[in-house]
Amino acid sequence: MDVEEATRKKAELREAVNQWKQQNPDWEDTEPMNVLRSKIEKGTYTGYKSVLPVFLYWEDKSPDQIIAEREAHLRSDDRKLRFYYEDRMDEFKQFLIEHHYGSGTIKNYLSRVAGFFSNNRLGLNLDKTFWKRADKSASELAQALEVTKRYPDNDEMRLIIELGNNQQTLAILLGYQCGLVPADIVTLTWERLNIDFESEEREFIHVENVREKTGALHVFILNPDLLHYLRAQWIDSGKPRSGWVFEGYKGSSMSPRNLNQFFKDMSVKTLGENRGSQLVFKDLRDSYNEAILDSDVNEEIKDTLMGHLRESAKANYSISMGTMVRTYREKIFPRLAVNGWRLKQKASEVDKLAKAVESLRDALTQVERENTAYKTRVDNLQIELVRIEAEKVSVEDLQSLEDKYESVLSYMKNLEVFDVFYKKDPDKLLLMLREKMEE
Repeated sequence: MDVEEATRKKAELREAVNQWKQQNPDWEDTEPMNVLRSKIEKGTYTGYKSVLPVFLYWEDKSPDQIIAEREAHLRSDDRKLRFYYEDRMDEFKQFLIEHHYGSGTIKNYLSRVAGFFSNNRLGLNLDKTFWKRADKSASELAQALEVTKRYPDNDEMRLIIELGNNQQTLAILLGYQCGLVPADIVTLTWERLNIDFESEEREFIHVENVREKTGALHVFILNPDLLHYLRAQWIDSGKPRSGWVFEGYKGSSMSPRNLNQFFKDMSVKTLGENRGSQLVFKDLRDSYNEAILDSDVNEEIKDTLMGHLRESAKANYSISMGTMVRTYREKIFPRLAVNGWRLKQKASEVDKLAKAVESLRDALTQVERENTAYKTRVDNLQIELVRIEAEKVSVEDLQSLEDKYESVLSYMKNLEVFDVFYKKDPDKLLLMLREKMEE
């Protein structure tokens, strides 16, 4: 019943929006819509055209009326009136929640409405907390029905690029490791990259780019994986100094549609129909975003690496490109590397460990030698000490023996029989002396 309720409410809203469009057939030919169309790509405009009627129906106003009203509000001294449409965005979000749209769809609708105002140079003053809440906005029913999107991980990317040729792999890695979408990738030129592949020795090179979609500064970092395929593409293209990196027919750039198509085909062939059919090229940018978020870098670096428009208060802050490259190299790229760079880093760590072990072995050998020398010296000292002690004991014993002999001799001389025994029976005298000494 819950699923039926969500389906019913969405169907009722679609029907109401279609009726509004029939009653306002000229809504798309108004000046604000023409301005919007002139500033964005055809594919992007298609997305706006499907979303804006929901907002126009909800407001029950034409694009002309809304823009005229916005201009009048901004000139008002009444603060509440000046921020009327900022407050209406919260109400519109609640309207979408009540119709059981998922959080991703809600954020997309809100982004299109905000883009309508900003492209007509009447941007809404919406802070970051609004967009963070939009990420989590959905009814309990929508959350229960919503399937969590799982973006391609590093192991899946390794399998996918193994199936592609050099040009396909290069395009995929520009999405996965730089966050570029197809429209950004196909507009890349050799002049913009400005790399001398004959002499270039750097492993990480930053490129300043302006995103086609938002016009925001986007710094992306070419890494060892990308440079490998980019150099091969340069050679295959005849080592050009100018022109499209991804060239299509008759000197034009490749169509973004081609990138979407071959990525889908490769994903299905590699990961199977069930998983592969879930993936689209744009998911690569989301994987890149997740790697940045997991790396815990500050907002300025994150926004610049993603090509997001920065808040007006921070838009003029300068960011060190050296810091940007170092942050990408040390924190972000290790999560995205696919072509042996991680193995190279591990091998380097093993080499360092081997050198440390060898140094430790040499140190232990030296200690063993020193211990052997010390043991020899101690043994010699012990022998010397024993000898000295032995000599000392012998001298004392001899002195003691001599003292005893003198004592006995003196005693015997006092005896009257000494002369008799000494002259007549010396052996008996010697026996007597020995007995006396034993006493």
